[in-house]
Amino acid sequence: MKAWLFKRSVAEAKGFGMRIAEEHCNPNTPWGAYIRITEESLNAFYGAYWQNIVVPYPNQLDDGSAQRLDPKILIVAPGVRLSLQYHHLRHEHWRVLDGPVMVVIGDDQQSLNEIVAQPGDVIRLPCGKWHRLVGMDHWGRVAEIWEHTDPEHPSEERDIVRVEDDFGRER
Repeated sequence: MKAWLFKRSVAEAKGFGMRIAEEHCNPNTPWGAYIRITEESLNAFYGAYWQNIVVPYPNQLDDGSAQRLDPKILIVAPGVRLSLQYHHLRHEHWRVLDGPVMVVIGDDQQSLNEIVAQPGDVIRLPCGKWHRLVGMDHWGRVAEIWEHTDPEHPSEERDIVRVEDDFGRER
């Protein structure tokens, strides 16, 4: 099912005119998969998945460059929890495409709340906010936007601070 959903998601993105920057669908990745879309495809990404919703747009910076935004599609397996994490260098914006999915959000371990998010729901995760995506009964998909907070040091996968991880990945 994962390979089929992944291939469908890639074909869908290409059908909307998006260029793929990275595909990650490893059979040894038990939590799911992801597709990173190029920055140049941001408008197509917004048109496909974020219609009629306020989204971040690249701000013009003092040096004439634009703020970086990175679009992705996350695919999460049923009954699987991604790591409980937060970031120092990015805000995240999620729109549920397929679900429902569960989103766990809080400022720390004591304030975590579970939210069941339905297709079409939008979740805003400010920089530093603890969060976790959880698959429920069916495969879930989320259109994600990384909004980098420091133009000199854009966020990357190493910006993940894992508080808890079911797969033994480093914190």
